[in-house]
Amino acid sequence: ATPRHATPRHATHRGAQTFPDNPALPAGDSPQFQRANALLKLERELFGAWCELTFRPGMGPFGARAVSSFSECMDRVDQALGETDGPWFLGSESPSIVDMQYISHVERMAASVLYWKGIQLRNTERYPNLEAWFSAFEERSSYMATKSDYYTHIMDIPPQYGPAYSNEESKTPAAEIDGSAGSWGLPLPPASLTALEPVIPHPTPGLEMSAADAEEAARHEAARKLCSNHGPVTRFAARGAGKPGRKRFGAPLADPYAEPAEDCAPDLDLALRHVVDALLTGEHDADAIQADLAAHVKDPEATKVSVEYLRDRVGVPRDMSYPAARQFRAHLNLAVDALRKV
Repeated sequence: ATPRHATPRHATHRGAQTFPDNPALPAGDSPQFQRANALLKLERELFGAWCELTFRPGMGPFGARAVSSFSECMDRVDQALGETDGPWFLGSESPSIVDMQYISHVERMAASVLYWKGIQLRNTERYPNLEAWFSAFEERSSYMATKSDYYTHIMDIPPQYGPAYSNEESKTPAAEIDGSAGSWGLPLPPASLTALEPVIPHPTPGLEMSAADAEEAARHEAARKLCSNHGPVTRFAARGAGKPGRKRFGAPLADPYAEPAEDCAPDLDLALRHVVDALLTGEHDADAIQADLAAHVKDPEATKVSVEYLRDRVGVPRDMSYPAARQFRAHLNLAVDALRKV
């Protein structure tokens, strides 16, 4: 039987036949193949340490031991990345199957250990090779098309893995990630690769664009996504003021059987038009928006709740890229703040 961390030799042979110029794994009789298997075993060890840290309540010495085990395992991962000339685990010119195995979980780890444990994996001196590895992935359009943001991860991880447990050190970064600290408000700070959650200014690697142009492109992407599906999005958002579905799910934001408040649609439509206008122009007059909503919205509270419902359910990359989602959430909060004052 093949150990679950190992790669069967016939899989390597098939990969070499299918992609002869860019094999995902080295030849089965080479030292590099043995290195690949050792790295895949290390990935399983890292995954176990992450689960122990994140999904079990850590109190006193038990919590400290879980932090130490995870951090030490991540040190070994960073060291392994530093053993090759390039950014990839096997030192090739492109990511191998080893890199692919790691990225799906390490991307989740970067979000989750920061949100629940206050441990930073990105932009830290402790893991320079890991940062170079992430950056190399982010230079690939194929990766950026599937890359999620921290908020989406921390919302979709518990339904898949079980409840996560936070500690005192996580409060500040958690509030930054989920917007409760005001980080989802206008004006947004400029997109920065050195932010708590690195922000790639635009999701097209290699495209030269000024910061202002990248911000405008993100705003326009969000506006286009909303306008191209305005009717269904409005009806979806109206669930916030409607009736919850009878069937409940483990994911706290999932409620596919909710009944939207149909009579809220006209009010919600007006609020979303203001959002689109601000996204397209890059300008807004908060007082004018508030006055217009006060004059025409019949139920400000129901409309506000509906806009919040939509804001909290913007998923990356399902709905739009992360730069666009930052803009969309912040501009939805523009409408929320105006409705709150009506």
